[in-house]
Amino acid sequence: MVFLRSSCARPLAAGPSSALAALLLLAPAARAADGAVLTWEDSVAAAAAANPSLASSRLSVDASRTSYYSSFNGFLPSLTLSNSVSESNSSRKPSYSASASAGLTLFSAAQAASIRSASAALNSAEASLRAASAGLRATLRQTFSALLFAQASLETSRRIAVIRRHDAELVGLRYDAGRESKGNMLRAKAQALQADVAIVVAERDVRTFQRDMSRQLGREGFEAFVATGAFASAPPPARPDDFRALLPLRTDVAVAEATVRSSKASLDSANSVFWPTLSASYSRGRGGPTEFPNRTNSWSAGASLSYALFGGGPAAAYLNTKASRLGYERTQSDLSAARQAALSDLETAWSNYADASDQVLVSDALLAAARQRNDEADIRYGSGLMSFEIWEGIVSERVSAERQALSARRSAMDAETAWHRALGRALGE
Repeated sequence: MVFLRSSCARPLAAGPSSALAALLLLAPAARAADGAVLTWEDSVAAAAAANPSLASSRLSVDASRTSYYSSFNGFLPSLTLSNSVSESNSSRKPSYSASASAGLTLFSAAQAASIRSASAALNSAEASLRAASAGLRATLRQTFSALLFAQASLETSRRIAVIRRHDAELVGLRYDAGRESKGNMLRAKAQALQADVAIVVAERDVRTFQRDMSRQLGREGFEAFVATGAFASAPPPARPDDFRALLPLRTDVAVAEATVRSSKASLDSANSVFWPTLSASYSRGRGGPTEFPNRTNSWSAGASLSYALFGGGPAAAYLNTKASRLGYERTQSDLSAARQAALSDLETAWSNYADASDQVLVSDALLAAARQRNDEADIRYGSGLMSFEIWEGIVSERVSAERQALSARRSAMDAETAWHRALGRALGE
């Protein structure tokens, strides 16, 4: 019996790297039989093409870009062509005229402010698009990792069930031989039942995350996706010397900066009432008795400098400008707060990532020790050199270590996702 128990446990008693490879990276060919194989790259491509929130943000950017291009119309030259005919009761003869006139605004503070405002709106829309993309990437990555974890947890539950069933059989044989108590025999059977129930729970979890993955990909129907890829995170980078160098990557900081630019454009627009507008015009015409006259040439050219003497009154202009200036100062304070919050978030995200990666090393070491102790305890218990209570405690410790190793890897993957989100990594990056 001791030989049989050790043989059954041998696949799980291998070193951490080989055993985890068997648990965490299933062969795609085997997975394809259970559902559609889904890689991380496949999920990114599908979400980028079908996610409605991301599509809405893209349309907002397109609309803002069109408005930005349209804002230059105020500085483009205008050209007007006209052809008219008139007749009076004195001459009783038609008189035709044709003319062309062109105009150009040379300086307008209001038009310049309008362009800057449209540019700020475009920057804000682009920052919001990147923020939406980064949020979708983080959510999608968490869902993908959860599906990988559920699949690995199911495989682990099945292997634990093999261990518990064999243990129950071993304890049952010792009970039949009069070398074990009935209570210990019943406990071993209950633990085997618990392991079988854990398999059913893990199967439900897999289906739950498959449904969540379908939602993330913008699909209403259920699809039995099977995530493929290593259930592990990359090592964390070295701690940055100065997290301020990473601030340009932050989407929240970019949104706050776009808000400052928009507020500055509003301030410029309010101040434009204090500036004159300079424009130039030129016209040329002909008149005669025919529809397209070729005589009586005339032309005119001129320049206009206009200044609105506070159309809403001096008090209204002053108060509008003051309100815009206060709004601009408020957005500057909001930007400063966003930068400080981003620095704290980056520091926290990196620390959590490093801590989670270190915990993976610890859990792997504990798992290797638990497996070795389990193998040694099997031999001693089968030989009658160890009590059931001590042996059962060692087996339970090994089962717990198997699950803790998986949980540590999932925590590391989630910490890696949080770090990438803190960096503002968008979908596809």
